Amino acid sequence: MKSGEMHVQYDAIGGAGLQFFGKVSASIAHELKNVLAIINENAGLLEDLSYAAQRGSAIDPERLNRACLQFTKQIQRADGIMKNMSRFAHSVDVFDAQVALHELVCLVANLAGRLAAMRKLTIEVTPAAIPIAFSGNPFLLQNLIWLCLEFAFGATSAGSTLLLALAKNETGITLRISGIDSLENNFPSRMPAGYEDLLAALGAKLSVDKDTKELILDLP
Repeated sequence: MKSGEMHVQYDAIGGAGLQFFGKVSASIAHELKNVLAIINENAGLLEDLSYAAQRGSAIDPERLNRACLQFTKQIQRADGIMKNMSRFAHSVDVFDAQVALHELVCLVANLAGRLAAMRKLTIEVTPAAIPIAFSGNPFLLQNLIWLCLEFAFGATSAGSTLLLALAKNETGITLRISGIDSLENNFPSRMPAGYEDLLAALGAKLSVDKDTKELILDLP
């Protein structure tokens, strides 16, 4: 990679990148806090059952089983959160890599899942007909997709589903985000700050189709 190209990527990371990393880290911390709260609640239930048993009361097997199932469920949930966190953290390790694009988009969708849920929105990712590889900076691309989702969240009514669909053609790769309620007077004025630097660093283009109400990200 040429020094000038690396300088452009550092400029993009410097502002929007740090904000992105902070937002994702805060969201992950909040999710883990919720997991711990549920585990703590069920630990309290087990203590109550144990105390009752010590006093000669019979333990309700159904309540005990429910508590154990909650422990298993939350441990699995925490494991998934930590795996996503690890994949996200390691995306800053290299500036130039080849990654499976569907997996990268799914990761960003999962990381944004809590913010979507807060707005009563659902995110779905439709895989391409064939696997698509992306060559470039994975962290910057994740950041750009995150900003696109932030924009979509602000332009979509509660109860809606945002659909992310990948496709590859002769000119490059396209990610379409559909299900957005209103693009009129929103794009690009309400796109989060920093997206233009990311587009420049990745050599990407961002546009809208107001007829289909789609946000379209074109990658080289």
